[in-house]
Amino acid sequence: MDLSTVVRYYVDKALKEVPGMKVLLLDAETTKIVSTVYSQSEILEQEVYLVERLDVERKEQLLHLKAVCFLRPTRENIARLRQELRDPRYGDYYLFFTNRIDDMRLQDLAEMDIRELVHQVQEFFGDFTVLDTHHFCIPIAKPRVVLQPFSWEFANSTDAVGRMTEGLGSIILSLRRRFQIRYQRGSEMCQKLAQSLHHLTTVDERELFDFGSRSVAEAAPLVLLLDRKEDPVTPLLMQWTYQAMVHELIGLDNNIADLKRVTGVKKDFQEVVLGARQDDFFRTQMYANFGDLGMAVKGLVDEFQKADKTTRNVSTIEDMQNFVENFSEFSAAQRNAGKHVTLMSELSRLIESRNLMTISGIEQELVCGNNNLGSHFDTVTSLVNDSAINDSDRLRVVVLFALRYEKEGRAQITDLLQRLQDFGMSRNQLGIVRVLLDLAGADHRMGDLFSNRSFSSRFSTFAKQSLKGVENVYTQHTPLLVHTLEALARGRLKDIEFPSVEGTSHPAAAQKPPKLVIVFIVGGTTYEEARAISDLNAQGARHEGWSAGMRLLLGGSGVLNSRTFMGALQEMSAKNLGDGG
Repeated sequence: MDLSTVVRYYVDKALKEVPGMKVLLLDAETTKIVSTVYSQSEILEQEVYLVERLDVERKEQLLHLKAVCFLRPTRENIARLRQELRDPRYGDYYLFFTNRIDDMRLQDLAEMDIRELVHQVQEFFGDFTVLDTHHFCIPIAKPRVVLQPFSWEFANSTDAVGRMTEGLGSIILSLRRRFQIRYQRGSEMCQKLAQSLHHLTTVDERELFDFGSRSVAEAAPLVLLLDRKEDPVTPLLMQWTYQAMVHELIGLDNNIADLKRVTGVKKDFQEVVLGARQDDFFRTQMYANFGDLGMAVKGLVDEFQKADKTTRNVSTIEDMQNFVENFSEFSAAQRNAGKHVTLMSELSRLIESRNLMTISGIEQELVCGNNNLGSHFDTVTSLVNDSAINDSDRLRVVVLFALRYEKEGRAQITDLLQRLQDFGMSRNQLGIVRVLLDLAGADHRMGDLFSNRSFSSRFSTFAKQSLKGVENVYTQHTPLLVHTLEALARGRLKDIEFPSVEGTSHPAAAQKPPKLVIVFIVGGTTYEEARAISDLNAQGARHEGWSAGMRLLLGGSGVLNSRTFMGALQEMSAKNLGDGG
């Protein structure tokens, strides 16, 4: 099951149903939806003359062209379409919406279409951004809300729940399955989202979501709604696999890496696409660790050098013909090799300049090692006192220490915060620790985040550490999500902790693990979690281990790294200080 294939099917259908030269008219969100599954060259192959935005300043009229509109059915887009039909830029309009559209909004469009320019209206179900075959995002309109539950108060939570409901509803409709819904107890937003999705599928659009009955004994596919506050550790850790490293150290937004602020980067590589569909090398190496990645990039360059020597041998007419025929492929290979060398070079520079290998070793010991308050305090203190470490990395390690030892280590946490203040950090920055503990501390979490609450979990941690080699010291951490899914697959996910929405489950099938699970994290996913889900899907496809036969899809209200995560916490800290908190 490939989510990118789902969205490509809808875009293909829209473009192929309108023959001849045309304009593809998008909004801000559908631009991202299309760009992650389609390359520019693939769009051009569909006889698309222009790709335009509906929400930008109007340009000259091109009445000889047809407009294929792939849009979200929002109030704002309907208003813009009304303006289009009042003063048309194009000769004909074909409307394809990414989700259900209200009858009233259709009526508004029909009333404005006095020239009868609209030839087709269809509802598709691709109201989400695909980041990988198994990984998707339903972005919230206001950036601050992406990090919910830590910053819901910055925006209207009803709007945020509505947007996530629409996105999850479109995925359910595209998969044509009847889903059970379970949510994390203690999370107000997960509960609201579960109830909203349940109401959509069983009341508002009951007929649309009725895909027929299933066997009573069959385990229903599951939508599992989780809250980011259950695992505030994963977004804080340094990553050591390719995709996650680029996101953490450089920035990756909708599969585009931004290198514009990097000194000396050629113009061609200041903004590069890093998607599995468009890049064979990235598809095979996106989850490779840093050491293996370096060898793979060297191999890519070696292959290109061989091709370069072959291509330069142009001495006959036949050689020239072969050169012309292979030049575009050669140029693409050259650009691809250059892209990955540039990224690898910048990653290496940042790792060395920020001493990230040393920092990462400390982080992993903090979150994966046995309780050892005194030793961990001494190690973190040495790091904080090291003038070669930058402020953001110092603070990040202190935040991890505070999460691990918030109960028994209060005096040590106070000491570390004082040291950070002596280095010149502001109250606003230091307030991150208080905000995080207030919202996602041990008293607000159900899960055993550090595997230290019970004898069995402590023994499991010890066994894992004994089996791990030195080469894995930087990748010991396993996201809490994996343990939650393991409990689900083994039928051990407790109903009291993850209740079902009334009417979405059947008692006879309750004990059977579902074969299809949509995991949605309110507050955002991480690329470490996406890699873990990919590994579990590969294991399930081979029918190995506890995930045998299970297919997992991962989504969230954004994709987090430590910078964006701590940035949201700092906003809340600033607000608390402003309110006198």
